[in-house]
Amino acid sequence: MEVHAHSHTARKKWTHYLWEFLMLFLAVFCGFLAENQREHIVEHKWELKYAASLYDDLKKDTSDLSSDIPFWEMMLSRMDTIRQEIEKPREKRDIFLLYRNTAHMRAYDNFEYHDRTIEQLKNGGNFRLIKRSAISDSIIDYDANIKSELRDQEVQSNNIYQTVNYSLDKIFNSKYFRAIIKNVALPDSLFNPIADVFKVPVSNEPDLFLYANHLQFYSTLTLFRLNSNKRILRRAKNLIELLKREYHLK
Repeated sequence: MEVHAHSHTARKKWTHYLWEFLMLFLAVFCGFLAENQREHIVEHKWELKYAASLYDDLKKDTSDLSSDIPFWEMMLSRMDTIRQEIEKPREKRDIFLLYRNTAHMRAYDNFEYHDRTIEQLKNGGNFRLIKRSAISDSIIDYDANIKSELRDQEVQSNNIYQTVNYSLDKIFNSKYFRAIIKNVALPDSLFNPIADVFKVPVSNEPDLFLYANHLQFYSTLTLFRLNSNKRILRRAKNLIELLKREYHLK
């Protein structure tokens, strides 16, 4: 019977185990770094996408504000003209000037806020993707300025607009408003001399006084609204310049 001697495997040194641990650690660590870098690249692409989208929205905002501001400046001027004429003695009022300006009081305009990108950033929890705190803070302030201050002013302005136009119907003959706004020629007989149809009856003088008071409040709200529009326009332009500089947009 043969007797087999047991073979003995040489014991590995502790340095071998240390080396294996280091290799495993490096493999895991490199994998972590690669995944982290991939996530960083993806988030940066989304950041650029949101920046470009916000840039487009802001350009639309500035375009809308740039037309809103002269509109409300003109409306403010018309309100002042109407109030000045009403304050004159009855026999010295320029009736056609009153009609020409009151006819335009039917016009109204609200700022169209292009907030699709800001809403995506807020609702999707993606504000973290905007790495530049100066930009993210400016966006939040810009959005809050519109949705709190300006929207509240617009609601109040819309309410007094309804009141002003209701009062207008009680005093002036709106039959000719459209023709006046469109610069349609009216019969000379209406102005030579001024026809009674254009004159404000004596019995309507109290209504005219009330109309002037409503118009005063409307004028005050419009002034606040106009200042808000100008401030928001400056903020929008500053944000556009910030985005252009930080993200090299054109």
